[in-house]
Amino acid sequence: MNKMGIPDKHRAAFLVNFKSALEMGYTETPVPKGDQVLIRVKGAGICHSDVHVWEGIWYKGGSPRKLPHIQSHEISGTVVSTGESVPERLKPGDHVLVYPWQWLEDDRYTAAGLTNVPDRPVVPGINIDGGFQEYFLVSHYRYLIDATGIEDLPALAPLSCGGLTTYRAVKKLDGKLQPDDYVAVVGLGGLGSYALQYLRLLFPQVNIIGADIREDSIEFADGICKMDGYINSSSENVNKIIMETTKGHGFRGVIDLVGKGTLSTYSRALSKEGIYVMVGLMGTAVQESLSPFFTVSMEKTITGSYVGTLSEQYEVVELARKGLINYRKPVSARMRIEDASSGIQNLEDGRALGRQVVVF
Repeated sequence: MNKMGIPDKHRAAFLVNFKSALEMGYTETPVPKGDQVLIRVKGAGICHSDVHVWEGIWYKGGSPRKLPHIQSHEISGTVVSTGESVPERLKPGDHVLVYPWQWLEDDRYTAAGLTNVPDRPVVPGINIDGGFQEYFLVSHYRYLIDATGIEDLPALAPLSCGGLTTYRAVKKLDGKLQPDDYVAVVGLGGLGSYALQYLRLLFPQVNIIGADIREDSIEFADGICKMDGYINSSSENVNKIIMETTKGHGFRGVIDLVGKGTLSTYSRALSKEGIYVMVGLMGTAVQESLSPFFTVSMEKTITGSYVGTLSEQYEVVELARKGLINYRKPVSARMRIEDASSGIQNLEDGRALGRQVVVF
């Protein structure tokens, strides 16, 4: 324990073997230097990306770089110590959210504000150690978003991925929608409960239709943001249900938060000049069909949306601070760090509703 009351070592949950329970242990508490900031973790969210890392399917691509590994890229906390180059405005006790989509060096993409797609990304919890630990060293103060005025700091953590990713995706519909259009949110898990809120906030003139294979997910999301209709994607004749729900118009916009067994179905349901935003990475190894004829002849747009920029992270936190989105309700479970493995397993088995957060 140093003179500031910071322990020399602190607790962490380690991924030691893929598809195995995380193991509790201790790791050295780093001393921040230069632009670095040490924070006391208050909340560490569990994302589906954590499942992919835990399974080891991204290991050949460098995520994680090594084992043992500390997971979680959704991190909120309080500042406890700063390096000598950190501005005085950032001081111990400040509440912060960590922007996880970081980079090793500036390039033409980060210079253009596209911080979500740098050439050399560094992501806590994915390819370097993350937030399943009591203290976390932030490599540069620029990745810290002021969370002053946020009452529930642990619940804020998922806004750095689940809440940010959906915000960017929904914004891609800007300028594409007309009054009374139908927009679908496919996948009403943790991300879906944020996407519905952004759609209602940014495009109040449209009809929002939710789609999921689980009735409890549909009910959970509808309790956070009332939908204009919903579709159980496990139904035998989904295409018929879509046409009935949209009164034969189809969808002007689709936010696909699943990406597994969904593109073939919901891209066909796009209306003329419709836009399909692909977000979910659950179907990484799944081949799906896309009709070139109908895509071209109906001038459909198929686009991807990956996480969100640093600028958009500021916007998301400001929406939460002003009460324009409910950042608390999507958090359906809070657990101790010792139970992080159970949270990952819940997500893997399809039992989780909303977002789960490890709370310190």
